[in-house]
Amino acid sequence: MRKRRRKTTAFSINTSELLRLYFKFSSHSCLTFIFCCFFCLIVYCSSVHGRSSPVALTDVLIQTTLGKIIGFKQKFDGKSVHTFLGVPYAKSPTGSGRFGLPEMIEPWEGEFRADKPARTCFFSRDTMFPDFPGAEMWNPPNDIDEDCLAMNIWVPEHHDGTVLVWIYGGGFYSGSPSLDLYDGRVLAVQERAVVININYRLGPFGFLYFGDDTSVPGNMGLQDQQMALKWIHEHIAYFGGDPRRVTLFGESAGSASAMAHMFADGSYSLFSRIIAQSGSIINNWATKPKASILQISLQLAHHLNCSNGNNSTKAMQNIVECIRRVPTSIIQRAGDAVSQSLSLPMDFAFVPIDEDTHFFRGNVFDKLRRKNFKRDVSILVGTVRDEGTYWLPYCLQKNGFGFNHTISPEDHINQALISETDYTKAFDAFLPYFGNSNLVRHALMHAYSHLPTEKQEQRWRDGVARFLGDYFFTCDSIEFADIVSDELYGSVYSFYFTRRSSANPWPQWMGAMHGYEIEYVFGLPLRSPHLYDPSELELEISFSTKIMEFWGHFARTGEPVEFWPKYNRITRKSLVLSEEIAAGTSHRIYVDVHGKLCRLLEEAQAVAGITGGFLSFIFFSIRSS
Repeated sequence: MRKRRRKTTAFSINTSELLRLYFKFSSHSCLTFIFCCFFCLIVYCSSVHGRSSPVALTDVLIQTTLGKIIGFKQKFDGKSVHTFLGVPYAKSPTGSGRFGLPEMIEPWEGEFRADKPARTCFFSRDTMFPDFPGAEMWNPPNDIDEDCLAMNIWVPEHHDGTVLVWIYGGGFYSGSPSLDLYDGRVLAVQERAVVININYRLGPFGFLYFGDDTSVPGNMGLQDQQMALKWIHEHIAYFGGDPRRVTLFGESAGSASAMAHMFADGSYSLFSRIIAQSGSIINNWATKPKASILQISLQLAHHLNCSNGNNSTKAMQNIVECIRRVPTSIIQRAGDAVSQSLSLPMDFAFVPIDEDTHFFRGNVFDKLRRKNFKRDVSILVGTVRDEGTYWLPYCLQKNGFGFNHTISPEDHINQALISETDYTKAFDAFLPYFGNSNLVRHALMHAYSHLPTEKQEQRWRDGVARFLGDYFFTCDSIEFADIVSDELYGSVYSFYFTRRSSANPWPQWMGAMHGYEIEYVFGLPLRSPHLYDPSELELEISFSTKIMEFWGHFARTGEPVEFWPKYNRITRKSLVLSEEIAAGTSHRIYVDVHGKLCRLLEEAQAVAGITGGFLSFIFFSIRSS
């Protein structure tokens, strides 16, 4: 833990006492002049010697029951924001704590200096497209470390107590709260809210499972999040936040995580609203049954020479003790090897188990079927128009979707103008998700080949992209909204995000991609205008300002804006977040924008008889009730 030893110098003086003396003697002009000279000398010396005073003039000191936390002041648009980086909320999950459930941080002596961003939890950086901004933007700028259970906090000088807690995405195998993209100062200042980015363990460190009765009971990463929320609930008042007004917001796996807390009764009292961007806990990739994660965990143990072929509880615990002795980097490499051995695209190895005894305390799908979830909550949920395109160069590069990052993104090679043969092979890659049913294969290929595009090659390409986005993101979000909209005491609102950023480095055809609404939520056009096309900068800033306004208003009141219609399963109305919103002159409402294709996917799952995903389980268990 980073602690700061208090230093005392000749210039350690209480400035408020100086000001009191000034007002006392201000009627004497000579004394006033001498005083002013003395005061300026002190300020100058403080600035020259920087850290020589107990608390520098730019420091911000917060006294909590855990101890003193020293942050620092930042400025944005002439307004001050108090920043606290890398604040720990749990004990280090290393040594005997590796793979274990998190434990609350204990009080510390002295002062904790919160001036370095929270370390990134251990994972492997994306090296597929080296130095390409579209890939590098997701790689952390700071240290990757197993000791990572900390958060970054931004508190605007003028705020109303609203708290926004960001949970980052990354498929539960990657991500960081300290990406430049997630810098919370602009959102905090613009919406007068306390913004917090929390960390949680990833991959095998957060989602191994060796049995309910072992010290690795699964879902440690979700439990990390809950521990962070408990810390916020207990301590955010010291920073000016209201623990009763906490909104969880996240994207992709972060969005799925936020929804997961609706099914964890230990989290019920820790938040009141959710903003879910492009992810749901019922997404196909978001959870696996315990038996599946156990087999994956045993594969990891085998890679590390820690398996013994015995599945007893005692044997499992011996495996755990063996893996705990293995260096972190070797565990990560073995985890990567296990992940790469999975044959299906969009199949992530280490994800939450759908049933446990400590977080969900039951089965999440059974809880959904029984409507056993937090109901006193309002939800803003939505997806981007082109959810599937981001994944194509990563998952289907052998099927005509390769990307050459060393040439222009608009080069013909990077347009993915695939043939009908490639189109067929792409759908074949996903067919195991549908029980390898040829009937389903023909139905899906026919439906997704009839999208309105100019050229046939574009139609094949766009059909695969649309299918991937619908099946793995969009349709699940719609179905979840359908289910909970009838049951919540709060309201549900839906958005459909269609703007493509002028800073997006990927090819134009990839559109409004997965993850590319985030920059507007955090005000990147206002903070880094040089990244954007100058001819579009004014629009980019206006659009981002409007998105932050919607998110902030929802966090404060439970509704994003007056003209935004409430969602229900009959009309499925969504507000379109496009350039029109920035102008403020008009807005569009879409009704059931993906309904037809999502219904086809429901039927496809039913025909295939797949019970592991949301479609057959939810469609028949809930919609018929």
